[in-house]
Amino acid sequence: MKFFFTFITWLFMPLSMPLIVLLVVMYTPTYLEFSTQTNSLFFLNNGVKLFLLRSFALFGFVFPVISILILKYSRQIDSLQLDNQRQRTVPLFLSGMYAIMLFTLLMRFQSQVSLSAHLFSLTVSGAIIAFVSLLINLRFKVSLHASGAGILLGFMFSYYMEQSLLVSWPIYMCSIVAGLIIASRIFLRKHTISELLIGFNIGFFVTFLTDYLFVLYF
Repeated sequence: MKFFFTFITWLFMPLSMPLIVLLVVMYTPTYLEFSTQTNSLFFLNNGVKLFLLRSFALFGFVFPVISILILKYSRQIDSLQLDNQRQRTVPLFLSGMYAIMLFTLLMRFQSQVSLSAHLFSLTVSGAIIAFVSLLINLRFKVSLHASGAGILLGFMFSYYMEQSLLVSWPIYMCSIVAGLIIASRIFLRKHTISELLIGFNIGFFVTFLTDYLFVLYF
């Protein structure tokens, strides 16, 4: 069981959540209606999808991971999973800044291709969660894995609320993944229940509310 939950911890890293979200919603069919076509990521051109996946992969995963590796090998942090509460400030700050850079890139790309509000909300919520977690973490250790699970479910609920076809299986699948993530942190004794709950609530409600508001007003 330890091997299984360790595998889950590494497979579903917090940084990988936006990519998993995009892969699910981009390739899950929804009905074509004029009112929702603009914000449905399924109807994007394949070339645009690849560009977006690469952009989110670079700014949301590759650059933060490289930064963490640099911090690890320069001995500024002890663990790649950021187990030490005091050593999370710089990685969280950098993750927030990368999310802002990605938002800027999408804004420039918006002048060429009309993009869904969901894409912008995902980058903004990522920045907000990083900075909120940074501030809370100064006094209280927050589970970043649980925040990632919250991002996954928060976006799924908000996204499919707006689609003309409610596809239930991605929500069920992501709920199982979120449960496995949280169970792995409990089994490996990485966090207390309160740390997991705070992390999950930050990820879920920030992502859900940001996405909901972006769709309404962006």
